[in-house]
Amino acid sequence: MIQHNRSSINVSGGIENVANMKRILIVDDFEPGRVVLREKLEMYGFACQEVENGSEALDAIETDRFDLVITDNQMPVMTGLEFLQSLAERPEDQRPPAIFLTGQLSDPLVEAAQTAGARTVLQKPTRTRNLSQK
Repeated sequence: MIQHNRSSINVSGGIENVANMKRILIVDDFEPGRVVLREKLEMYGFACQEVENGSEALDAIETDRFDLVITDNQMPVMTGLEFLQSLAERPEDQRPPAIFLTGQLSDPLVEAAQTAGARTVLQKPTRTRNLSQK
């Protein structure tokens, strides 16, 4: 569960009391969705960067440090699942925790995303309130 109190965020399932979580990478090919999510997160004081697919996300992680990644699944070039699988091959200290969003929620996809390292899997569309409860 993510619980936010203006200065900290707490995510269950592997991230405990991450008081310094500040930078979030948003990965989604749907620009209006990225913009809405970014604006909501920035209202809570987070700095966000947006990219359009998993390949761009890997490039961003090479050059910047992120405390959390929120990724869609269905994207051109590289899906969110492929991105998570590539990310899982990196050393642990180079893998930010990830929230996986999908419009096609199924048990096999949830299992694959969690196996690839997703801390949470949510069905799209989701409200930022749902993010704060995971």
